[in-house]
Amino acid sequence: MDRGDDTGRDEAWRREFAARDRMPEPRGADRLPGQRPQDGRAAARAAARAEQPEGLTQIHEPGPLPVAPDLPDREVCWERLPADVRGKTLEKAGTVLLWWAHLTEDGDPFAVVLGDRGLCRVQPTPAAGRARDFRGERVRLEPGTLRSRPFGGGTAAAAAAGSPAAPGRPGARVERLRLDPAEAQDVLGHFPLDVQDFLQRPFLAGNRSVRADWYYLESVEPDQTALFLVMCLTDDRHVTAVEARRTLAPGATPDRARWHGITCHQARLVPR
Repeated sequence: MDRGDDTGRDEAWRREFAARDRMPEPRGADRLPGQRPQDGRAAARAAARAEQPEGLTQIHEPGPLPVAPDLPDREVCWERLPADVRGKTLEKAGTVLLWWAHLTEDGDPFAVVLGDRGLCRVQPTPAAGRARDFRGERVRLEPGTLRSRPFGGGTAAAAAAGSPAAPGRPGARVERLRLDPAEAQDVLGHFPLDVQDFLQRPFLAGNRSVRADWYYLESVEPDQTALFLVMCLTDDRHVTAVEARRTLAPGATPDRARWHGITCHQARLVPR
């Protein structure tokens, strides 16, 4: 980053986040007739539930994880961002729910941070003739709509045998999303079925085109393979995300992996 251009960089961040720090009241459409303003959070949650279709979400099969080059882990990549960029990103995100940082093909760091105030992405921008600069982007969470939920451990196969794949009426049709990029289906398929449903269901009432981002770190040990996996799905009105760890015995298929510490989040986004 161009350390000699602090004023210009700060101005860029101010433009990016201009007028987005105030927490607006829930929209009028989210309120029932006669409802007081302080009841807006409950109304927003009820509206979110009402807009979700009753069908079954599509359940994906685990596929090969996209090949990742031998890169530093997320902590090292995060530290490669300038300190002022890291600080502003955390300020705009609020209380951090999950995050990751990676390197582009050019070796520049970028980061994704989901907090209780918003979803932030930081990426490098062209800066001809000077050091690399960075652009921060935040989409705010709609107040009162953040929902976080832990999921139990065990194996995906056991979860599938013990419960329906997803909520829905008998004979309900399967509701499908268009994930971008398409290989996100392979990544999503590694999660237990109830997690897949939680991540996909908020998008079923929209245009069904969903952006997928993820980060994973895999380590091979003599008695198991350990995987740390973070995934985030977004469209223009919703975000869902998951952070989880799993272990897989040598020779075992992904459905026999044992999951630990699965935590999911979903929220509605403030229109931009």
